[in-house]
Amino acid sequence: MANKYDSRIYIVDDDPFCLASYEKHLRGQGYEHISSFQNGGDFLVQLTDKPDIVLLDYDLGDMNGLDILKQIKRFNTNIFVIFASASQEPEVAAESLKNGAFDYIIKDEHVLEHITTTLNKLYVVKDYLQKRRRNGRGFIF
Repeated sequence: MANKYDSRIYIVDDDPFCLASYEKHLRGQGYEHISSFQNGGDFLVQLTDKPDIVLLDYDLGDMNGLDILKQIKRFNTNIFVIFASASQEPEVAAESLKNGAFDYIIKDEHVLEHITTTLNKLYVVKDYLQKRRRNGRGFIF
């Protein structure tokens, strides 16, 4: 597996406190290539820089996280999207997963721990998928 800390992680959240907290936490975990965006429009302009992972809020003020997720997946299905949102509506979480999000995390007092756990799971999945591709075995459904 490539060094997970080389991953380009983009954080999209309209709350400056969340942006700063997530970025500080990720840097403390060893991640170096982090970009933060306070709105969906600014993020989408930078999507062509090809992030590996997007940590995405649902309610961004200017845009809906689900709409952004759909645009990300249209651009590149291999970008992993993790929602971190205060929205606890099951329909929102279900719809995000149905549209290709890797996971949906509720913002609570344990959100940073959940981000770390989810990233660790993501790298296990990513490593597995890369091994399957190298061995010439595509997806079996």
